[in-house]
Amino acid sequence: MSQFSFPVLDNDELLPCMEEMEVQIDANQLAKPTYEIVRPLFEQLVINLTGVSREELTQPVFTAMDAFEYPELHDESIPCNNFFKQLTKLMMACGVKDFSWRQDIFKPDPPRLRRHLSAIVNFAKFREEKALAYQELQAQLEALADQTRAAEEEHARNVVELQRWQADRAQQQADASRIEAE
Repeated sequence: MSQFSFPVLDNDELLPCMEEMEVQIDANQLAKPTYEIVRPLFEQLVINLTGVSREELTQPVFTAMDAFEYPELHDESIPCNNFFKQLTKLMMACGVKDFSWRQDIFKPDPPRLRRHLSAIVNFAKFREEKALAYQELQAQLEALADQTRAAEEEHARNVVELQRWQADRAQQQADASRIEAE
């Protein structure tokens, strides 16, 4: 399996990118991260980059809740587990293979946090670049589909006209044969 590489950004590059992704963090929070800072930060990144809504992240899986003898004990743990699952998927897509709940959420380390946020910024830029290319290709595809439809419609009109001309010609030949026979 290939390993992604990405530059670890400094504050001058990282903070504006976070702001552009609508995630609020400042240099002090980045230098001294805590659970209270990191949890909402990663939650917002998951929402922004995966398309999963906040409600979906916090919604317990009711079918899973039925499996527990005392489901009320898991009202908070299942949504928390769902969030971590979505976050882990995002981090794997960003090329971070060693992301951990304990080390990166509960007791965040400034260099690891900077590395993880740099990976996310790199992924977001890559995704944006590919999304623009995809949109251009999609527009070209739609234009070609429109051209194909127009050509098919013109072809159908031409076939009808050809059949009409062939019928006219056959009628003219029949008339000419009848006249010659007289």
